[in-house]
Amino acid sequence: MDRKPDMEEAVATAEMDLPSMNGRAEPHGARRQGMSGMRAMCWLILAGSLFAVVSPWLARLWIGFDLFTQLLPHMAALALAASICLLWGGRAGVLAGIVVVAGTVAGLAWLSLSHTSPGFQRRTDANVLRVMSFNLWRENDQVEAVEREIRRNLPDIVALPEFEKEEMYSLPARLKDILPYRADCLHKEHCYLGLVSRWPIVRVKSASLWEGPPYLHAWVKTPRGMVHVYVTHTLRAPWIRSHYRQVKALARIVHLRHGEPAIVMGDFNAAPFSYILGLFPRKTGLVRHTWLPSWPVRPLKMPQIAIDHVFTSSHFALRRGPWVGRDAGSDHLPVVLELHWRAAPVR
Repeated sequence: MDRKPDMEEAVATAEMDLPSMNGRAEPHGARRQGMSGMRAMCWLILAGSLFAVVSPWLARLWIGFDLFTQLLPHMAALALAASICLLWGGRAGVLAGIVVVAGTVAGLAWLSLSHTSPGFQRRTDANVLRVMSFNLWRENDQVEAVEREIRRNLPDIVALPEFEKEEMYSLPARLKDILPYRADCLHKEHCYLGLVSRWPIVRVKSASLWEGPPYLHAWVKTPRGMVHVYVTHTLRAPWIRSHYRQVKALARIVHLRHGEPAIVMGDFNAAPFSYILGLFPRKTGLVRHTWLPSWPVRPLKMPQIAIDHVFTSSHFALRRGPWVGRDAGSDHLPVVLELHWRAAPVR
């Protein structure tokens, strides 16, 4: 019996099982191993991002979890991207996940920049206040750009955290024709805060190197009466526990003026989803009016996180805004809004 055909079939089968020498065929085992590793990575990303998404509730148990709330939209996008990766699999799933994350980053930047302030004229209505909080950034020396942006918005009161660069010290004098009154705490160590106002500042108090954050407290005499204006700049991540203590301490100071008109502005280094940021209005009774991403603007103009905030007492209602200003050399965009005096405070 002739066995030659059987021998030829065996040789052909053996050749099919050999890895290709020219790289055109990929071993099935290596492919399966790669897919398995990718799925494991997607599961890991999904678990971590879902944990971050629930961090605002976990922060009630331990304040350290508040670290993850700063990037809550990004974490939600990662969770969605990981889910797509697991459902679709392969390169298509990975590509779709990347598109989701990139779209979230681009969408947050668009949300902010699409609310750029249009520029304003000087008002005569005494019932309206336009306020601006502008973290100048300690490395920003573009004082002309900052001046132009403040003049473009014509605010009545401007808070200036990180009023630290020597070139910026001339800013109040440059703005004296529209904002003739100024206050700062530069005479105190690590207290780089400033304030310029359209209306007289009749008293100033400041503190630094205490339990709370550096703050500047100015009594501003507006046409409708005295307003307590606070400027502050708190710690940032990863010093979450110290950040928490600072905000609690500042809340106690502000609460001492409970029942009186008050505006608190500055860099709180906390996003709207943060447990720490939510603590401040709960302890003071103030209302937050800001939610637009204002940081970072360097190296790309892609603001992602709302960390610059304005809080007011019930004597004020939000009239228009909020907006962000234009890039003026800082790593923050200024935040701008208009307030309206209520006929009587809401208790």
